[in-house]
Amino acid sequence: MQTIENILTGRSAFLKGSGGDKHLAEQRRDLTMAIQQNYPAFEVLRDKLLGNRSAKDAEQPETAGAAHSARDTELLFEHLQQHDLLKLDKGEVSLNSVDARRFMTGGWLEELAWLAAMEAGAHEAHYSQLVGWDVEGYTGENEIDVIFRRDDKLGFVSCKALRSSLQSSDRKHRARMMDAVHEADNLADHFGQPGERVGVLVTTDLFDEERGEARYQALMGKAAVLDVRVIPLEDIRWDRLVGVMEYLMDH
Repeated sequence: MQTIENILTGRSAFLKGSGGDKHLAEQRRDLTMAIQQNYPAFEVLRDKLLGNRSAKDAEQPETAGAAHSARDTELLFEHLQQHDLLKLDKGEVSLNSVDARRFMTGGWLEELAWLAAMEAGAHEAHYSQLVGWDVEGYTGENEIDVIFRRDDKLGFVSCKALRSSLQSSDRKHRARMMDAVHEADNLADHFGQPGERVGVLVTTDLFDEERGEARYQALMGKAAVLDVRVIPLEDIRWDRLVGVMEYLMDH
């Protein structure tokens, strides 16, 4: 059975470095799982921490439109403290390292996708992985958020930690998601082969339950045309996410 490295070599590509720290991702699995269980509460806490707000403020969620309780936010805050991602200086709380900032701004989502891929039965997987390539004398590299292998078949997942709420007037948010779909399609074209799947995991609620339809029709249509599986906030819950990963491996 081939490895990801072997398969990529046959496609004029190669792994650069070891990618994300898998041991660390396993160590903070409980934190990552807590985030996926209540992403709206994490959004509030993350934004306050990135703004270097006081410890007292960071523990309190926004009241307007908050779909979570103060206790949800407090529990996440405690998880971050337990994993030594925060520092307290003169009453101000902030992230204590480059790794902590990477984790908070989207690294946790890559780790979640990697954990789900392994749970779904991947024989090998990497996250935050640089892949170099050399084609007809031209060289370059791409970072792949998650690349996995089952048997001799690869799969790819691009992760985008975005706002959970999609506003009809927010063109920038919509553009970022559309770019993510094209980016994922480019990965599949560059490193994949027919029959191998690619997904885009976004932390945005993309399904309107009341109307029974997608909130962003153009995005879902473009993804369908390009054969890119969009994995929205609704599918971020563990069992559903593992199921999506299994689908990417089996279809």
